[in-house]
Amino acid sequence: MTTDLTARYAKAEALLPHNLRTLVDAPRVTPYWIQDTETFWYRNTTNGGTEFILVDAAAGTRQPAFDHAKLAVALGGVVGHDVDPAALPFFAIEFVGDSVRVVVGKQQVEVSLDTYRARVVGPAPTGEAESPDGRWAVGVRDHNLYLRDTATNEERQLTTDGTEAYSYACFSDACSMLVMQENLGFTMPPVVLWSPDSRRFITHRLDQREVGLMHLVRSSPFDGGRPKALSYRYALVGDEKVATSEYFVFNAATGESTQAKCEPILSPFVPAMVYDFVWWSADSTKVYFISSDRGDHNVWLNELDPDTGDVSVLLEESSPSHITHGSQHQERNARVLSTGEVLWWSQRSGWGHLYLHGKDGTVTPVTSGDWPVRRIVSVDEQARRVVFTASGLEPRTDVYLQELYSVSLDGGEITAITSDGLDHDPVPSPSGRFFVDVTSRYDVPTVSVLRDETGQVVLDLERADASALYATGWTPPERVVVKSADGVTDIYCAVYKPHDFDPDKKYPVLDEIYPGPQISCAPLRFPLAGGVLTAERSGAIFAALGFVVVAVDGRGSALRSKAFQDHARRVGDGQYVDDHVAAIKQLAQTRPWMDLDRVGIFGHSCGGYASTRALLTAPDFFKVAVSSSGDHDDRINHSWWGEKFYGLVDEFDFASHANVAHVDGLEGKLLLVHGEMDDNATPHGTMRLVDALIGANKDFDLLIIPNADHRLFVHNAYWLRRRWDYLVRHLMGETPPAYRIADVPLDPELLGG
Repeated sequence: MTTDLTARYAKAEALLPHNLRTLVDAPRVTPYWIQDTETFWYRNTTNGGTEFILVDAAAGTRQPAFDHAKLAVALGGVVGHDVDPAALPFFAIEFVGDSVRVVVGKQQVEVSLDTYRARVVGPAPTGEAESPDGRWAVGVRDHNLYLRDTATNEERQLTTDGTEAYSYACFSDACSMLVMQENLGFTMPPVVLWSPDSRRFITHRLDQREVGLMHLVRSSPFDGGRPKALSYRYALVGDEKVATSEYFVFNAATGESTQAKCEPILSPFVPAMVYDFVWWSADSTKVYFISSDRGDHNVWLNELDPDTGDVSVLLEESSPSHITHGSQHQERNARVLSTGEVLWWSQRSGWGHLYLHGKDGTVTPVTSGDWPVRRIVSVDEQARRVVFTASGLEPRTDVYLQELYSVSLDGGEITAITSDGLDHDPVPSPSGRFFVDVTSRYDVPTVSVLRDETGQVVLDLERADASALYATGWTPPERVVVKSADGVTDIYCAVYKPHDFDPDKKYPVLDEIYPGPQISCAPLRFPLAGGVLTAERSGAIFAALGFVVVAVDGRGSALRSKAFQDHARRVGDGQYVDDHVAAIKQLAQTRPWMDLDRVGIFGHSCGGYASTRALLTAPDFFKVAVSSSGDHDDRINHSWWGEKFYGLVDEFDFASHANVAHVDGLEGKLLLVHGEMDDNATPHGTMRLVDALIGANKDFDLLIIPNADHRLFVHNAYWLRRRWDYLVRHLMGETPPAYRIADVPLDPELLGG
């Protein structure tokens, strides 16, 4: 059996994200549109290597971006060694006239596409935001802004009043990945948004001076010596002060600035500019930004005049619970049209729909019904039509999968562009005249095509080949609809069968949980297809180990109605756990190979919280839990998360919501895992849970990982193996093999995934 387990561990390792990338050819097209054109490039990976492709959407042509063999020879002369044309040593390209510019190591190299001669044009860019025309670059030094003329390399200091915790163009401490920056040796780019005409840019001065400090201790510094403390600004739920932003517009030619004439904008976590909640008009004459109050009960769309700094409110919306701007919280489904009208996504009817706000105060519903608009793709103002995605519009279809539609801005009959039962992820060109449609489903490999603004296919781009993935024994999950614990509401589940499945055997069951509420859990798209973010990450991996794995989108998760998502406010009273128990029991009624005497659960971050919660509150059902990086007590978690999705301190019972209130319920086996340098969901929540468990005289297991942040990249292979071992030993009832997962490489693609 040990030999068999060793083989299963090897199969599971082959499906880890960095290895999975070698098993799917052409998994998706990610277009990079070239400024002021209808042309884009993308990087395509296949078994034969990597290639860069250039597409002219208007002409309907697709071709190599350059001669890869000649470019490899040219680069070899610069770097001093042979370069493989099928594995060029860069991830991005920039076209400069008749040349292509790339970054190789610490050098920026330009290669003529006429002569294929290469020259070093300078060091690799570090920490600057370049204007669309490439003329200017903005950077930050000692909390202040400087502007560099890229033609002459001359620098000008733009500000002098930036100080510690009152800095220009920075991320808030709580979301800037301070530990990852130190661990991996990179810096965050400046938060700057250039105007389309490259004449001006907007940024913020972020005020964290009155935000309370959070403290971490690096026990094992990489360079040895004494432990090192990290203190950083981190607002908690209910704190009086959170970070705020003041907006400034700078003129590149003169260096003059104009400050927005409004109260500072609340910025409790990710600044609005990072989430695309600040944007320029197409003609570079106006800036628009979205602002809100604590908990996002009230939201405003504002217009900023960059010449005068005057700010006016175009529309506002209120809700007794939180407001989002798309089916997932980070999406910006708002457009200000050249007519002054505003196309605005809202859940005011209970479902996410589009509304056209006229300058005279009139509001016209553009879409309506018991289904959600998911994304605005493009707006054709001349034809007065909007292309959008929606899910569940057609009867008896999967309520999560996005299809493409169009409708008049004045409302009326909706035209279906696609009706294939797949999930569509469109990426429009800046003009909106074209978009790349990356189509996939959990059981259908990706097809990427180019469409025009009417939705017609202009060009086939790539078709994924997953034959190597299937050869590993991987099978797609089964998608199943069951009833929630209320016996009425439909909830969707994914079920992964073990490799070498035998229906006459019984298998232990694992629930990979993430209760949202900002995303859903069960996968919607094929591996590596990108698109809508879902939380399930390890179903196929644990299926290779021999488990049945389920992912359940219980009430409180995203992508459905407003009422469905607002159930998140009841996650602490056990309702979400009840949905999981109800779902798994229903699944087992027609799947006798699911052993309900051996049910375990695991999750990361909010899933770390929920997996422990399930073990504490449903001990008769869940026998084992592994909880990593859990936010076990939102009273000491960052303010934005708890206040937005659960409520303000006078609206929500954060005390009973915390896992420390339920430690008496522990009966099964619990492994708590946390990085000691987690600067997101800090390890203090786990340690307070540990303190409460000790006080209740409960047995549990704890793994604290030195130097690791929220994503547990440090010692990643070790902790993954420990999670496998724990569930194999305590749920499967077998002795884990002596196995070591190879070190997990860190590269830009993995970090961005």
